Amino acid sequence: MQEKNDYFESSDGTLRIWIEQETSIHITAVTREGDPVELSEEEALELADVLRNFASRI
Repeated sequence: MQEKNDYFESSDGTLRIWIEQETSIHITAVTREGDPVELSEEEALELADVLRNFASRI
């Protein structure tokens, strides 16, 4: 079972990031229609922070 700190999901659910088996980071970023997810500057910076945090833990 993953700890809550090992999982991130955007408010609309189109972007999900999690640590898998404490060895890798998994990312899904697709809309319900199968299109790529578009990020604002603020969202991109938040994503960078999440990735940096997760990377420091694996």
